[in-house]
Amino acid sequence: MNKNNYIGIALEELYRIFDILNKEYFSEKLSFPMITIQKTKRSGNLGWFTLDKVWVDKESDEKKYEINMCAEYLNKTIHEIVCTLQHEMVHYANKIAEIKDCNGQIHNKKFKTLAESVGLIVEKSKKYGYGHTQCSETFTKFINNVIKPNAECFSYFRNVPLKDKETKEPKEKTQFTYICPKCEEKVKAKADKNIICGDCDCSFEIQE
Repeated sequence: MNKNNYIGIALEELYRIFDILNKEYFSEKLSFPMITIQKTKRSGNLGWFTLDKVWVDKESDEKKYEINMCAEYLNKTIHEIVCTLQHEMVHYANKIAEIKDCNGQIHNKKFKTLAESVGLIVEKSKKYGYGHTQCSETFTKFINNVIKPNAECFSYFRNVPLKDKETKEPKEKTQFTYICPKCEEKVKAKADKNIICGDCDCSFEIQE
């Protein structure tokens, strides 16, 4: 492989790690997916597994699932990269077992059960449910002693500002509530409007 093909080198290592994890933790039940490196969809999203077989062979019509490792997070430690891959492989195993382990981004207890059985520590949050995972001590030893990942394969990461869709800047207020100081009738209008109450013959005042 061309030594300048940094993405290709990273993918080769990911396929090697996938194969070892599949044999050790999933009884080789997971056929090779299409492993990709793409930009993240949102801040904090380290990877994903597609619930549909989104890759199709042009000649044989063979279809494959996708496991993606987000390019912005390839600057993580090698153990965190392996943990992310194992996390997505849990989704893969649940999918082929016809087990629904997520509702949107919320990971349920079915995800937690399998994740903990394959060496991950699971923590709960309001945003992701049981979606926060890290390596257990046993899994870390397996990574070090059996997988022996080559951290140099992940020498590059995508360095762009990450924006969280849930932390957008608030929109500037364009409509305000005006109130008649006498009858307390209320109306909605834009700022700097001179509104007269027809019943009280006085100007409405803007309500802060």
